[in-house]
Amino acid sequence: MSDTTPQDPYAVPPAGGFPPPQPPQAAAPQPAYPPPPPAGYPAPTYPAAGYPGGQAPKPGPGAFAIIALVASILALLISWIPFVGAIAALVTLGLGIGAWVAAKKSGRPLGLGVAATIVSVLALIVGIVFTAGFLFLIDEVQKAEQYCRSVTATDGAFDRCMNDRVSNWFGVDTTP
Repeated sequence: MSDTTPQDPYAVPPAGGFPPPQPPQAAAPQPAYPPPPPAGYPAPTYPAAGYPGGQAPKPGPGAFAIIALVASILALLISWIPFVGAIAALVTLGLGIGAWVAAKKSGRPLGLGVAATIVSVLALIVGIVFTAGFLFLIDEVQKAEQYCRSVTATDGAFDRCMNDRVSNWFGVDTTP
């Protein structure tokens, strides 16, 4: 007859003998990965290599590029004002190029920096054209004034001479 009584694992082994072999106990299973997130939540993110604190650069455009674009649009709106428009365009051209370079260094999209630069160049061209036109007009008015002062003796004759000059420039009859 066989003995079916369980053996006491803490019992003292018999003298001169070894305890009977025990079956190995299975270790509690541990998960290899964290459990998946609940439905409706984004997947967990892990730190990007090479960035302190595990923060990767933000993928959107930077504030500097947005400011440069808004400033260049404003410069384009005022570019028709002689001198002021050209100076504003020069300033925003510097901002646009700076935003372009900063975006390239930080790995952000270049689009707004490029757009700010292009709009600034356009504003600069318009500002230069209007400033040059204004200076040309001032020069022509001074020449007309000198001519009319030299050929007239009275203020009435001077006014008629200036009206005739302006009529010739623009092809418009200024007489009432």
